[in-house]
Amino acid sequence: MASRRSKPSSSVPEDELKDLIMKLRSLLPTEINRNNTTRVSLWRLLEETCNHIKRLQSEVDGLSERLYELMASPNTSTAEADILRRVFEQQ
Repeated sequence: MASRRSKPSSSVPEDELKDLIMKLRSLLPTEINRNNTTRVSLWRLLEETCNHIKRLQSEVDGLSERLYELMASPNTSTAEADILRRVFEQQ
């Protein structure tokens, strides 16, 4: 008996899936995004997305560390610290 794979009943409509893929591609600063006519596998797109998120997380960690050092530094003027505090309060 040959088994057939059927689509799950809760699957996302194909047009919505294509729209989500295009939105995801537009967020990536890679060759995948630069040439919309190139067909890229969904696996490759997801891999690029994961790599991009990891790079962003690493960048955030580095910036957080630099900010912490700046705020803790005795060389930071009160005016600079006040500016940074105001920026954070707006968030």
